[in-house]
Amino acid sequence: MVSGLLMELDDHNCWTIAEAAGHRGPHRLQHLLSRAVWDEQQVLDVASAWAARHLDDGDAVLVVDETADEKSSAGCAGAARQYSGTAGGVALCQVAVTLTYATGRGHALIGRALYLPGACAADEEHRELAGVPQEVMFATKPQLADALLDRAHRLGIRAAFVAGDEVYGGRELRRSIREREMG
Repeated sequence: MVSGLLMELDDHNCWTIAEAAGHRGPHRLQHLLSRAVWDEQQVLDVASAWAARHLDDGDAVLVVDETADEKSSAGCAGAARQYSGTAGGVALCQVAVTLTYATGRGHALIGRALYLPGACAADEEHRELAGVPQEVMFATKPQLADALLDRAHRLGIRAAFVAGDEVYGGRELRRSIREREMG
């Protein structure tokens, strides 16, 4: 699937990717996307460890940031009117906090967490309609970043520094970063 997405094709869908990969039809790819059971966090962990091993040049930096996707409805998990640099201001969007491993050899996304605004976290109807699990509670963006950094640390991914904008400059997160022996 990944190889097909990276191919230079006029259109990227299961039919065109399957044909380019030499499959008789799209059924195997459709199964992967719609019916296969797999743990996406485990896949991300394996890919993250692989990326860190291959990109490590001794001067790695972990970059904490966020990205937003505009939505047309508040029915998506975490969708609310909130700030989005992508939208250039406040918009109805879904925000994810991301963690990127960056070196002179390249960079790779190694972690992500959906930001669930306080109002969405407290709204039982929103939670039910959007399929938000009961164990998911409100967490600030710096708290989500700390959890992403902790997971990377537990996977053995090390970096000299952590970078992020002012949202991630609070005392608690900085203390946590120093405790992991990063600048």
